[in-house]
Amino acid sequence: MSMSDVAAFQILGPRRRQEDSALHVRHGRGRLLVVADGMGGEPAGDVASMSAVLGFEKGFGVPPDEPEDNVRWATRFIDGLRGALDGMADALARGDGADGMATTLAAVWAGPDGMRWLSVGDSGIWVSDVFSSYAPTRLNARHGEGNRVDSGLMAAAAPLRAGSVEAEFCVAAIDLHPGPLRLSPGRLILVGSDGMDVLGRVGTPGGWAERGETRLSAEWAEAFRDMSPRDFLSRVEAVLTGGIAEDNATAIALRTPRRRSVETEEYVPGSDAPEREVLGGVST
Repeated sequence: MSMSDVAAFQILGPRRRQEDSALHVRHGRGRLLVVADGMGGEPAGDVASMSAVLGFEKGFGVPPDEPEDNVRWATRFIDGLRGALDGMADALARGDGADGMATTLAAVWAGPDGMRWLSVGDSGIWVSDVFSSYAPTRLNARHGEGNRVDSGLMAAAAPLRAGSVEAEFCVAAIDLHPGPLRLSPGRLILVGSDGMDVLGRVGTPGGWAERGETRLSAEWAEAFRDMSPRDFLSRVEAVLTGGIAEDNATAIALRTPRRRSVETEEYVPGSDAPEREVLGGVST
């Protein structure tokens, strides 16, 4: 079962610079999806997010074709997190970043046996329901902003005091799901920065919660159920650029393969989905 149908997009929104970064890459029959939202209230958010995304990819590595147990998957995700922090530290050492730069991070592995994820901060991971008209389910926690570190990863050139702990490189609460969440065919997986949150806000014109309830409009129900990831994100982009965007917005969408059935035609994955794609505001 190939995970080939994937697309990504980002918009600047009302911001002056893009501080989100994203990456998706295929390994065998699975795909790694990573989104990081550089914190605009801290310096060099664009450098922080890109360093974290590329560092996570390096630390996560290439999963083997043979099955791995959940403990190994947990280790793989934590290795990715270490890689994200190492990437930020390297940027500081090169002089590319800035003291105290910070970012969120949400990473998903989607493969034939299901999906697994890790997140730090408030970037979201959602999954659609194929058969109902209800809004997509958010799978990961939305970590609060109790202090400078709680909403993401932070790198500091000198020790930073966070609560009662001093550390050069800080990680907030981690949401880790190393065991596979098995998904039915045709589900849409969406990983996005918090600029996507406005679409689910009650009363937002054009958003999927615009009617003040969790049920989707007919247009959004069709989009989640039937559209390819590329067409789905084109719809998202059109709504956001129609005047409701409040922030940078970045997202990766992946649809699990459909099986042929009597009721529906076979869903053909997009053959031109790139093996690896990186989006962001700084050079890679």
